Formats: sequence, structure tokens, C-alpha cells
Amino acid sequence: MDESELVVHGIRSMFEPHSAVISVVAYRTAGPAPLSDLTLYDPSAHRRTAGARGVPGRFPTRMVAYGWDCSPEAVSTEMSRGAAGFVSKWLPTRRLIWNLLQAAEGRVVVDAWTGRGEPTRPTNDTWALTHRETEVLSMIASGLANREIAEQTNLSINSVKSYIRGAYAKIEVTSRSQAVLWAIQHGLLMSPNTEPAAPRMVRPVGARLSASA
Repeated sequence: MDESELVVHGIRSMFEPHSAVISVVAYRTAGPAPLSDLTLYDPSAHRRTAGARGVPGRFPTRMVAYGWDCSPEAVSTEMSRGAAGFVSKWLPTRRLIWNLLQAAEGRVVVDAWTGRGEPTRPTNDTWALTHRETEVLSMIASGLANREIAEQTNLSINSVKSYIRGAYAKIEVTSRSQAVLWAIQHGLLMSPNTEPAAPRMVRPVGARLSASA
């Protein structure tokens, strides 16, 4: 919302490899609000233009603060004004997408990493997926339906469902959106023309989301 052309194009460039699950539309408050799941806004820019009124209440989507100032005071101020989350402009792409998918799921997300040191990995879990389960999860995260997965892997639809059930049990999720979030969190989101990595016993590193900026 009301971001510069530089910022909008930068975010689009970051998200383009993951266009199966997230897209960006520019939003000027002088015009009609676009159809989106989340609206990102820069708290400092909004205070300059709106006289410190905080998050506007007339927008139909969840408002998520997206700024450089990640001090406890800045985060607390925006959350008290009704923001559904606060994410830092310092965040790398994968971590930012993971946070936005969490927010779109209805969770309150605060990730105020300031660029100093490495961002904390979301979990320290391990997993033991087979190569086929990893492949199917990657395809789910890329937005493919079960029938499309069956066509691309030359599996029957029942085999695909069986691999999905097995993968869900191992990663302890119960829905497709949760599986997408898990894939984002653990680095299994496939870019176009990219083969999923073979599963490893290692420390690991959700539906299409539209965010207006």
C-alpha cells in the first residue's frame, strides 16, 4: 500500500520464482482496493501521510506492517493499532513468504529481524521423508492439484493420495495449507524447472496468496 515503484518492483522480483503461491499488486489509497489476502504497509510512510492514525480500518484485508524500524516500540505501536502482523524489510525472501502465509492463515506474526546475523530458522525439527514424498510435497507447495501431480509423476491418483497421507503423518499436518507452510519453512518450495532435493536427515533450514503493497 502506497509503496514506491522501487519497493513494489523489488518485492515482485523477490516473489517471482514463487509465483505459484504468492503474488504482489500495487495499491494506491487514492484508488479502489485490490482483491488480496493481505495488505502490506510501511508504518513510517503511513504516519507521514495519515497523521499517525495507525492502521486504516476501512480496508477489507488483514493489515501487516512492513518496515525498516523493527524496534520493540515500533512493533508494539503497530500491533496496538490493530495490525495483524509486523514483518521486517530486512527479511530474506523465503522467510518473508513463510511469515506472510502464516498471517494469511489467520495467525498473528511478528518477525522483526534487523539484518544482523542469520535469521532464526523456524524450527529445529528433523524429518525422514522418502524422495517421492518430498517430490509430492514440493508439487503441492507449487500449487498443483492431485491430478496434475499424478500426470507429472506418472503415478495413479490413489498413489498420489497415499504419498500425501504418508507425508502428512510424518510432518504432522492435517491440511493442504499446513503442508504448504511446512514446505516453505523447510525449503521445499520448488521454483519453475527445479527438481526437489532428495530428503535428508538434517536440521531444516501453504493456496495462492496475494499481497498488496
